[in-house]
Amino acid sequence: MPSKISPLAPKLLTKIKTIEGISVSITHCGLKKNNKEDLVLIKLESPGEILGAFTNSKTPGEPVIWNKSIINFGRVSAILINSGNANVFNGKSGRNSLLRIVKELSKKLDVPEKEIFMASTGVIGEPLDEKKILKKIPFLISNLNNKPENWYQASKAIMTTDTYPKLHSEKILKNKDFFINGIAKGSGMIAPNMATMLAFIFTNYQFEKKYLKKKFIEIVDRTFNSITVDGDTSTSDMILLFSIKKKQNINLREKSQERFFLGLEKIMSKLAEYIIKDGEGASKFITIKIRGAKTKLDAKNIGHSIANSPLFKTAMAGSDANWGRIIMAVGKSNASINPNKISLKVGKFSILREGKIYVSSHSRLIDKYLKQRQIEITVDIGLGHFDWRVFTCDFTKDYISINTDYRS
Repeated sequence: MPSKISPLAPKLLTKIKTIEGISVSITHCGLKKNNKEDLVLIKLESPGEILGAFTNSKTPGEPVIWNKSIINFGRVSAILINSGNANVFNGKSGRNSLLRIVKELSKKLDVPEKEIFMASTGVIGEPLDEKKILKKIPFLISNLNNKPENWYQASKAIMTTDTYPKLHSEKILKNKDFFINGIAKGSGMIAPNMATMLAFIFTNYQFEKKYLKKKFIEIVDRTFNSITVDGDTSTSDMILLFSIKKKQNINLREKSQERFFLGLEKIMSKLAEYIIKDGEGASKFITIKIRGAKTKLDAKNIGHSIANSPLFKTAMAGSDANWGRIIMAVGKSNASINPNKISLKVGKFSILREGKIYVSSHSRLIDKYLKQRQIEITVDIGLGHFDWRVFTCDFTKDYISINTDYRS
């Protein structure tokens, strides 16, 4: 397990702003070792609207299966999140464990079972001892509060191989107390496929589900679905958006709603960035920009093909300007390609211009640039007008160490 904070970690994290109508509680139930907090309860005073996106894995965890079965009701009163056990591939035992927890929460909170969401992260295939969770429910309920420091502790409690907590807050309208808050976790087993980690976003904007759903999915696609650490899609991934109901909820005019969407994309982008900067063993944050693709899908596929290439990622770890690995990844993407049209830049330095090599005149400057913590790669396909952007990190020896020691 990681013993030091990622070198890419932000120096400061934005404090969560206070939104009335929601509270959080954190405790240690025994799923993690060394008395580390591993259980979080988030409770809404009144049922709110909810939107979600979930992993496309064919071996999903029980919380994903449960949440997908109730998401269309569109109402949420609480969510319970545990780390230390993913509750994945546990058969009937895992399903029964989840149902017992939901039933107990429903009883103690006096809310319908279909308004209780669940999330789990940790080791796959290990039986979940739900008794550890059940015995802590009374404590969680009695200790609910809305202090900013509790949200920080909650973001720490959901960590697994993460080296730092991930949280962010955005104020949307200057003259009103209108906020979007978010916490997330993710470090390894990160690859775009609907949603690629755990992320929970809360707002006091009363959204209409039908209108927002399309925008929500589009923003997920541009943010959380455009990051990758290792190309592996987790069984437990989800992103949930909660609307917190209060008497003084803020309703926006149609023109002002765009500000909400901009704020939502900003907070999702920031949390997605934090995940990549905490990629297991990462030493470099890499932005890959694809320009001039024939279709949007081509642009996405090319970007992900480069970002998921172990050869490219290890070259970046070694500050090696082996641009042939980028061309290889472009070529295997199944996108429309004309080699004579491809242009390639590393930072501001051109390597290819419409298929012609242009690297020799500034090779030393490129080598120096690749030693930086943040790197930008731009590939212009030269066949159309579609662009895409993907965020990734390098592969270092630490990635291997973290994953060989994960269960120990």
